[in-house]
Amino acid sequence: MKTEFFDFAAKSGFYGIERNNIYGKKDNARKYWEDIFIKLHLREDLKRILGSKSSIRVFDSGCGSGEAYELLTHIPSGDADHDGHGEFIPVKKRLELYHGVDVSESMLEQGRRNYKGKKKLTFSYADLSEGFPASDENPFDIYLSSYSSLSHLSYDEFLRYSRQMTEHAPSGSVIFYDMLGRFSPEWPLYWKESAGKMLPYNMAYLVKEEERTEENIDAYDMTYWSGHELEKILKKTADSCGKKVQIEMKDRSIFIGRHMDTGIFNGNKRSYRKYVNLIFDRDYRGKIKEMDLDIAFLDKYKEDAPEAYGRISSYAADWNAVTRFATALFENDSERIKSMIESAPAYLGEDFKMLAWLSRNSSRFPVVDFWASIIGPQIGCILRNLEYDLPQGLGCGHGLQCLVRIL
Repeated sequence: MKTEFFDFAAKSGFYGIERNNIYGKKDNARKYWEDIFIKLHLREDLKRILGSKSSIRVFDSGCGSGEAYELLTHIPSGDADHDGHGEFIPVKKRLELYHGVDVSESMLEQGRRNYKGKKKLTFSYADLSEGFPASDENPFDIYLSSYSSLSHLSYDEFLRYSRQMTEHAPSGSVIFYDMLGRFSPEWPLYWKESAGKMLPYNMAYLVKEEERTEENIDAYDMTYWSGHELEKILKKTADSCGKKVQIEMKDRSIFIGRHMDTGIFNGNKRSYRKYVNLIFDRDYRGKIKEMDLDIAFLDKYKEDAPEAYGRISSYAADWNAVTRFATALFENDSERIKSMIESAPAYLGEDFKMLAWLSRNSSRFPVVDFWASIIGPQIGCILRNLEYDLPQGLGCGHGLQCLVRIL
């Protein structure tokens, strides 16, 4: 496994304690969209585990600098009276062990610096291509991977790793996979590729566009997954281990995957992530009209993955309905606002009514810029929640999240 670019990213400060921004690795889309996806997907199981146990053990495969620890310890309970207050699920307070492993020594050193003095957090070297490294340890409650760490494994390496991890996982535990989706609009040329084939990827988005050259972009191969392929493998793995499982999958970042903005893999650069970053930032109004999706470039690939193409097209229609309604609000087009509310499906109609109410009552919100501070972030949340509420994931987002409950 190549680590040069990850070493460069860690040494350049991309993996320090989280900083919010419009650009870069830890941008608004990461914080208010992608991180939220993971938190929502894990929340109920964390509450269930802590409802039956006094402490929790976490294993993080491909931990990097330990960013998943921040995710797990900053998940709102969703219950006003949970643990006596309405703040975070008490993972930090009841943590027995967070054990992160990674192949990059630079990442591990950054993690140790970030969490110096926290004895319940350990970071150790492991090459995951050689198999699950914690087979001799006590069982964990959460087996975590995030942001495509296990997509670095080949098909056969992943099969072995998944089987060994499933064998280790006790009843009541959760395994959380986060893989690259093969049917993302970012790389439609991959849609017709065979299952399990390793294909090129890079992290060019961490380098300024004007500075991107072959010399400073480290390309490496990753495994891209469809939802059906991953589900079939995980069910077969569980059967071979004599375990019953429940599987939930979600497509994440269908239109805001980082390589939509670079256009490197699809030749169709679109700055959708940039505009989502802007609308989540309370200092910018964003550019709502620029957020209208044009996915015509995918038409020639639709026969390669018709189910995924249908899912992408359906979500694109809802996305554009939201951005066009927001434009009508901004232009104070009362007739169009009324018409769009009346003709929208129920799940969109309620969101439109909420946005219209906010717009009518803007004077109640003492902010510097109402559109930047109130309407923009709400639009971002609506677009994100529409994606989160899509049916079982197909692998048509940048990330394919898969939660496996060991029954």
